[in-house]
Amino acid sequence: MIHYFDEYLKILHQKGELLTITRHVDTDQEIAEITDRQASRHNGGKALLFSDTGTIFPIVTNLFSSEKRIALAFEMDTLDDVCNRISAFYQAIARSRTSNRFMRRSPVSEFNQYVPKTSSAGSCQEIALFPPDLNRIPFLRNRAFDQAHSLHEVPLLIRNPYLDTYTIESTRMLWHSKTTVQLRFEPGSQASLFINESPQARIPIALFFGGDPLYILTGVVPRSIDVDPLLFGGYLRKKAIVKVPCLSQPLEVPENCDLVIEGYIDKNAQQVASASCGESTGFYSMEGKEPLMHVTCITHRKNAKLPLIIPSLGVIRSRRHLTKAVSVFVETNIEQSIALKIRKICFPYFADTGSAAIVAIKKFYPGQTQKVAHAFWGSYLTYLNKLLVLVDENVDVANIYEVNECIKKYYNPSRDTFFSKGPLSVTDHAAPQNGFGGKMCIDATRKAGINVHKPSTDKEPFRFYHKSEADHLQHHSDIRIMIAVDREVDLKDKDLCFWMMINQADPIRDVSIKNGVLFVDACTKNKKERGVIRPWPNVCSSSMETILAVDHYWERLKIGEFISSPSLRFHPFLRNGKAQISE
Repeated sequence: MIHYFDEYLKILHQKGELLTITRHVDTDQEIAEITDRQASRHNGGKALLFSDTGTIFPIVTNLFSSEKRIALAFEMDTLDDVCNRISAFYQAIARSRTSNRFMRRSPVSEFNQYVPKTSSAGSCQEIALFPPDLNRIPFLRNRAFDQAHSLHEVPLLIRNPYLDTYTIESTRMLWHSKTTVQLRFEPGSQASLFINESPQARIPIALFFGGDPLYILTGVVPRSIDVDPLLFGGYLRKKAIVKVPCLSQPLEVPENCDLVIEGYIDKNAQQVASASCGESTGFYSMEGKEPLMHVTCITHRKNAKLPLIIPSLGVIRSRRHLTKAVSVFVETNIEQSIALKIRKICFPYFADTGSAAIVAIKKFYPGQTQKVAHAFWGSYLTYLNKLLVLVDENVDVANIYEVNECIKKYYNPSRDTFFSKGPLSVTDHAAPQNGFGGKMCIDATRKAGINVHKPSTDKEPFRFYHKSEADHLQHHSDIRIMIAVDREVDLKDKDLCFWMMINQADPIRDVSIKNGVLFVDACTKNKKERGVIRPWPNVCSSSMETILAVDHYWERLKIGEFISSPSLRFHPFLRNGKAQISE
């Protein structure tokens, strides 16, 4: 059974899923560049262990770009087995009388054995740093125009003031000083809710690395507020998680972590303007202010290793494995708690943070699609979604051909397009306001008794075109959706076009319906255009200097055949300026 992170790495090594790099690799872009190359392989490549980072802590990257490695983290063979185990957890909760407010001291014997336990000491506290010094931790600079060193998707633990339990979610850390870091929270996240509702000014927080690999996935995947993630992890492992008290904060953390950063946020203190860094959207973050975490103590195991998630470039096909896993988590959770008629969910890999979703529903009464859309956008699990495509329950939502057929047969833009507004991810640069913008639902379900348009006869229900083209509808009069992209975009590269569409357009500002056709403006914009009031970011990539440097010493890494840099694919889209495009 996996208990420590070293045990998971041992399994990966035995399965041929881990490559070790003993050569020193610079934390300034080079670790990200090598990870990008592995992740760009069709099967997700291998996990990478960088043993020489210039600090005492080795770094492990590219852990979850493979379906096999995700399943191995659960000690199972396939994601289907993982889905069945997760479904069993939520079904057991649904059967219990305490399903709506599931407490630590549940009377349900099925869960009693998995309730987290507390010990007086643990391996995560073998070494304690007093005073703390964040310079000992290998922060990364991942992209050419990153303005600060950062760590992404770090599990954050905070106490739930309502249930006296804990919640775990992921955050981005920006290095600020040797004793402070900036943390980013989505406005509607559980952590931001608990910070806002806490009666005390100083909010204890712990960041942790390593330990059970499920901790990372638990932080990435949204959950209902009344589900204790430590109980959830114990159920999946069939063994209760053991916690230990922090040395400087009134919190408890899993004892098997590799490294723990203890500290607090002063919610009454003024927030600090954040630096721009590359995001998993494939663009740089822009503007915004973030709170400071004051670090009071750092503890770690001997020979600790740090698993890190590198923000991916715009379109990396191996991301489909992680998005498939996230789809499984959310699908199981939301069907039980939010919208009972949802059958299947697919988050396309070209969209980050669930900004696009294809959902199959069981439809049997008028207005149900609007109800599902409102429930989907109102759920904590999926509130960041901005493009929702609804199809019938018999459709394979992961099969783009079947989804396209539904749009061709049943979607009439004038009748079946539903708009709304609401919260979006703070990484969505196309939103008119930071964290707030438009949402759109496309109803591609069968319409009983309605036949106001004939099905499309085109091969696909959409067309991408360059905005500068004239008469773009002349030869495509039967198209349902027309999407304008920049002239540098290869129209034959559908993955790239879809990525541009979801990231470069706001459903309210950039979408219109004319003569029964839905038009989407997915081009790069500037403040001179109507409705654009925010700066526009550049696309993310490694610098040419970094690419050539890695090319030069690739053979000395001894990790297999040469892989060209995926960043080269995005260099044609770079604009004048740095993280922010010059006007």
